[in-house]
Amino acid sequence: MLKKLVVLATLLSPLPAMAETARPQPPCGATPYPVSSAVAGGPSVGVWSGTDLRKAGWQPPVCLGWTGDSRFVVALAGDIAWREPADQLLARLTMFSVYPSIRYWSTTQKEWLPLAQDAGALNSLNLQQGQESSYFERNAGSGKTTYRLRVLERSENRIVIATENVTPISVAIVTAFEPGALQSVSFLEKRGAGVWSFYQITRAGMASSSMISGRENSFVNRLAAL
Repeated sequence: MLKKLVVLATLLSPLPAMAETARPQPPCGATPYPVSSAVAGGPSVGVWSGTDLRKAGWQPPVCLGWTGDSRFVVALAGDIAWREPADQLLARLTMFSVYPSIRYWSTTQKEWLPLAQDAGALNSLNLQQGQESSYFERNAGSGKTTYRLRVLERSENRIVIATENVTPISVAIVTAFEPGALQSVSFLEKRGAGVWSFYQITRAGMASSSMISGRENSFVNRLAAL
């Protein structure tokens, strides 16, 4: 699976911005958008600015647990091949220590970069439904960032996890994200024998700096690499 995802990340370098007329819709209580693509194809991607979302009257669905406006939202959906139990899929998704070996195309720095220079769990991960855990990422430009991970749903056929930054994220001397301003929710759902759908939606809340506007493609490429 990891090899297949690395190939997928390569195919997405670089990834152009997409102007969407439809609104983001995670797979909870409604037909998701963007729609999941086939295993053999690249993922479906959506990118929305805060202006687009406000014009459309979009508010985050309750299932995301988000409040307030967003500076931007990106979402990625695709099917993945996986024949092992759901527990092993969840373990793979939370294997933060491999982040330094996974690379994405940075549209701002115009080079391949690791998801993090160092990453790992800060405590014993509790991946039971309703539980919280913490992990960290360390990067040259932003230093160490602590994230909260919450397991919103967990069953043999569906997994939903949410993450958000607990500590500020800085770029140089500027705080790009205040605590809680960078949020993601990942949905994994079994579609059939050996096939799972993956949908991840990420947003920069209004407690983020305006300097991040225009950098949405790097966030999309990070999702694709993950």
